[in-house]
Amino acid sequence: MILKYSCIDMASDYCPCYLAETGDCVICSILRGQNNCDCRWQGICIFQEFLWNGKKKASSRKMIKAEIVDKKIFTDNLFIFTLKLPKDVHTIYFSQAGTYVFVKSQNSPDFYEVPLCVMDFDEENNLLIFAVQLLGPKTKALFKENKNIVLRGPYYNGIFGLKYIKSSFNRNCLLIGRGIGQASLILVAKSLKRGYNKILAVLNPGSLSYNIAKEILFKEGVSVKEVNDECYEEIILKDNYDLIYSAGADFQHNFIYDVIKRNNLKAELAISNNAQICCGEGVCGSCAVNLNGEKIRLCKMQLEGKKILEEGLL
Repeated sequence: MILKYSCIDMASDYCPCYLAETGDCVICSILRGQNNCDCRWQGICIFQEFLWNGKKKASSRKMIKAEIVDKKIFTDNLFIFTLKLPKDVHTIYFSQAGTYVFVKSQNSPDFYEVPLCVMDFDEENNLLIFAVQLLGPKTKALFKENKNIVLRGPYYNGIFGLKYIKSSFNRNCLLIGRGIGQASLILVAKSLKRGYNKILAVLNPGSLSYNIAKEILFKEGVSVKEVNDECYEEIILKDNYDLIYSAGADFQHNFIYDVIKRNNLKAELAISNNAQICCGEGVCGSCAVNLNGEKIRLCKMQLEGKKILEEGLL
């Protein structure tokens, strides 16, 4: 096996994880029961970490009870709420691009958990902000809750192609967000700003009829352009972009990738992770797909955005 991916949790506080205990580690072939190591040295020996930890997983994500301090209703199917985290939980751990959590109303059963990307954070006041599109029983239960939310996290694999966002410096970047996908743009924009990148955010309200990221992006000093679907190709070709981030449905990802291929553009591509994710730990299998005979857990494995689309994995 030649690794063309990494594990998002590798070398974190959550490594080794549950998959090390079950013999399913996505990186370590020794933990998977093979005789030879073929991890191609990822900067850490997960097998050794597992032994040092008494052949047990490391820390688990916490269940956190957070207070709802603000809720704003924008349309019939959209609301944004702000959570105040407990003093012993710090927003800095929820602040990187691609971060998501599982949330549910305080009295709902665990199977009511729904994954939501962190839209924004306020480190000084220990606040997290989320946007929710009303779709079914789980999101309706969140809408009815006015006191406390239980969240589990943080998880970090909400974006494929994260390395391009994190390493981008003094480059020309295009962010395209449609509908509820815009919620992931803000942490991406903040990360790119730290690298002194030039940023244009293209916002399409989609079925929400409201551009949820517009106000915050303006405050961050990001240039914003409001459009419809038909404008994407014209905008992409108008400037020489080094990085494009697509946040929206899979058809948007594929359209943008097609524009890049047809026009032989050199732009790197990052995309929102739209896989069906139920546990975030690689255990349940709801996000698992087959790539050349190998099981790929899309909640754990960090892959190239272009590779994901080439193989039709989303």
